[in-house]
Amino acid sequence: MLKNNPQWVDVKTDGENTGLEYFGRFSVKPFLSHKERSDAVRLAEAYCRGIRDDMNMRNFLTTQAFLKFHVVESDADWWSEDGTMDTLDENPVYAIAEKIRDVQDSFKPKKDQEKQVVEEKETKKTKKG
Repeated sequence: MLKNNPQWVDVKTDGENTGLEYFGRFSVKPFLSHKERSDAVRLAEAYCRGIRDDMNMRNFLTTQAFLKFHVVESDADWWSEDGTMDTLDENPVYAIAEKIRDVQDSFKPKKDQEKQVVEEKETKKTKKG
């Protein structure tokens, strides 16, 4: 059974515009429920309303919308209490998203484990057959 308990991750990045160093600890939920994903999509649509041609901005705002649901708690002073950020840089947003992706990847079986699972299934089929 997959456990979706929040995990703490450290984020450290420099701002691409300001050169400021962003650092903070974030408690993140590895995965979102169907309802949370639906809410994140609706929020992203609201954020992107009226922005049609700038795909970079649409991707940035969509990432921010999903982070609002992934981030449970933070000690970073640049992360607001309502789960949004209003920084002068985009790198911090993408740095948090990358950390969440790393946490998600930690749940995936490694190649050796996948091979072992397939072999075990084949062995069980052979014994039954």
